[in-house]
Parts: sequence; structure tokens; C-alpha cells
Amino acid sequence: MEEQKEQQRYQTLQEEQQQAQTDIAAEAGLPNVCPHCKTINEPDALFCEECGTALGHSKLCPHCSQPLDLLADFCEHCKSYVCPQRCSFCGASIAETDAFCPECGASREGIICPACHTRNPFSYCRVCGIPLTEEAIHQSKLAHEEPMWKQMEELSTELEILNKIIPADTNRQIDRNQQNEELCRRVRDLLGQEHPANRRSDITLRLGETSEEIEGRIAAKRKELQDLLDAIAVQPQENPVLTRNFVMARKPVSNRIGWKCNFKQVVHSSPCGCACPQLGGKWVVLGNDTKVEDDF
Repeated sequence: MEEQKEQQRYQTLQEEQQQAQTDIAAEAGLPNVCPHCKTINEPDALFCEECGTALGHSKLCPHCSQPLDLLADFCEHCKSYVCPQRCSFCGASIAETDAFCPECGASREGIICPACHTRNPFSYCRVCGIPLTEEAIHQSKLAHEEPMWKQMEELSTELEILNKIIPADTNRQIDRNQQNEELCRRVRDLLGQEHPANRRSDITLRLGETSEEIEGRIAAKRKELQDLLDAIAVQPQENPVLTRNFVMARKPVSNRIGWKCNFKQVVHSSPCGCACPQLGGKWVVLGNDTKVEDDF
């Protein structure tokens, strides 16, 4: 009987704590994401409007006291890793008193990126995206040997070229571009170089193109690249660290790519800025009007 009363008191205490944290989230205007179906509800909603699951943040960030989802291992508010019992580099279990991971040897203090000098809690730099550990470098090399990654690299390069083409929207520009193209052809013939139109890529500098023609080619290439990215969308996993490493190893080489997470359905610069990457998501081609979360 006493045990039953104790369990009831404990359950009541949990409900009160959850409600208090939900109130904090509502006051902060944070989105209320259903842990079951991932529907985004109003900040003060107690139950999911789609499936009826009880809502509410279940813990607070130990660094900034902002509400966090129960599954979160990263605080998007203060950019801190908040899962001391799991190594942020390899995903192995680690005692909270350990200064170094017994599995991979990484320090809790993080790794300073040699390229941009940012201190990172992850295997990939959260600012410039380069691999920082030996395992991350190895996994990236393996990923870059995958046929689909090579296709994405080619498409990303072609998009970069297309975005740099200057349109010819007047007759004078068209005539000048045609003269330049003829001069380039003669130089290539003298040097014995292959004409760009005969190469593997179909992205040639069609110097007589108008803005509409260039935009049409850009739209077609963006769709082609997005179709590939959709094919490698990440489904929900168990370990957020391993999920983050898997996704970062396969990041296309482009500054026009973002990570759309299933957690909040927003676009981050990478999964290193997502609190729950294990809920899945995908890389997306950024449009001119795409809003990217200011992660770092």
C-alpha cells in the first residue's frame, strides 16, 4: 500500500515537473514537437493535435537552463553538448568523471579545428565541416568512394559553375559573348585542347544564354541533385552521435547545401547544429529564399 502511494507521489511529481518545463517552453515561444509523429504544435499545447500524444519538454540544459527535448544531446540555444554519459565523438558510453573517452581517447574539452580554429565537441567541425578525428577522416574517404557521392559532387560542381555564368540579356552582350566564344575556340584549336561540349559534364559556358535560360538549367540541376539527396535521406536511428557522423561523412561539397532535420523541420547548416539528429532528416539544396538556422 505504501509502495503504491509512493509511486503515485512520484508520478505526480513527474507530471508537475513536466508541466513546469512546458510552461517555460511556452513562455520562450519554443516549438512543441511531438516525439511520436513529429508534428509541430503550438508552444503551449499539452497534447499533439495530430496524434494526441502528451507533449512537453522533459529536461533543462545544464549550461543555460533552456528547455530541452528528452532525446536531445545538444542544446541549440547555447551550442553545448549535454549528454555527459556518451562520448560526443564515437558514441560510446563514458563515465561522467572520465576526462577522456575510454573507447576512442577523445577529450571532453573538444578538438580545435586546424582550418578555422573552432573548438568542437564533434568528430566534424561544426563551422567548416572537415573531419577532425582519424576515424572521421577514414569514414569520409570511404563515403567519398561511393558512386552516389561522386554523382553528387559532379552535380554540386555543375551548379556552382551555372551560378557564376553571366547572362546575355541584350543583343550587344550576345554579340560580344559570341566573339569571345569564337576566340576561345581558336585558342583551344591552337593548343590542341578538347572543346568543353565534348567533355563528360554538360555544363558548358553557353555565353549567349539569357537569364531565363540559365535559371532553367539551374532549376533542372537543383532538382537532379535533390533527387539524389532524397534517396539517401536518413531514417530515425538510436545513437545521435553515430547518426551525426554518418551524415557528415556524406555531406556534398557545396556551400548551397543544408540539413533539414525531422526534429523541428528546419534547415541547419549541418546536423552538428541539430539537437536530435537521430530522428532523421536529409541534405537539401538551398534556394535563394531558404532560411538556415544560425547554428554557430
